[in-house]
Amino acid sequence: MEKIDPLTFGSNIKQIRKSKSYSLRQVSNQSTDEKGINISPSYWSLVERGERNIPKIKTLQRIAKALRVPEKDIFELAGLGRKEDDASDNSILKDFTEVPVINKITERNNILAKENIIRYIKVPSSLANGNNFFIMEYQRDSMEPTIKKGSRVLIKMQDSANNGKIAAILLQDNTIILKKVKKTDQDTILIPDNPNYSPLILNQDKLGKIIGIVKLTMKEF
Repeated sequence: MEKIDPLTFGSNIKQIRKSKSYSLRQVSNQSTDEKGINISPSYWSLVERGERNIPKIKTLQRIAKALRVPEKDIFELAGLGRKEDDASDNSILKDFTEVPVINKITERNNILAKENIIRYIKVPSSLANGNNFFIMEYQRDSMEPTIKKGSRVLIKMQDSANNGKIAAILLQDNTIILKKVKKTDQDTILIPDNPNYSPLILNQDKLGKIIGIVKLTMKEF
C-alpha cells in the first residue's frame, strides 16, 4: 500500500475538480449521500490544501460521487490501492503520470539518474507531459513569498530560461537553487523574491548552470 500525504491527495482532488469546472459549492451539493450528509465547501477546501488527513472511506466515496468519477480512482489517489481486475478499466487515473522527486544530487550529469530520485509523485499528465520533469522539495526561503520554504516545485528540464522566469540552477556543490532570471548582454543575474537576499551573477558570484524552469508549486496542482 502506497503512503500518500494529504497535500498530494488534496492537490490531485483539486485538479480533478478544476478539470470539470466544478465550484466548491457545486461539489458540496453533489456529495450528498443517502442520509443527506454532504461535504461542506469549507472542509473540501481544507482537504484540497492538504490541511486535513486523508479522509475515511465514506468521505472518499462522497468525494468520488461529487466529482463524478469511479470510487476506485479516488481510493487509488488516497493510497488504498485497487483490485487487479480493475486494472484494465478506463479511468481518470490514466490522466496522471509519475514524476520523480529529486533530493540531493549525487549524479551531476544525469539529473534523473536513480541515485538522485527518492520517490515518485502522481501529477496530472496535462502538467507534466513527457519525461523531462522532476519535483524538488525546496528548503530555502530566498523566493518567498512566491515559493514558500518547504514547497514542492515542479521543474521542466531545460538549459536556458527567458527573462522573468524562475529557473532551477545546479551549483558547483551539487545543490539546486531557485531564482528569477534577468539577462544582460554580459551576464545572467539571479534575482531572489525575498528582499533579505541579494541578487547573484551566475558564474561570477556562483558557479553553476540552469537545468530547468519552474512550472508551478505543489499548491497549484
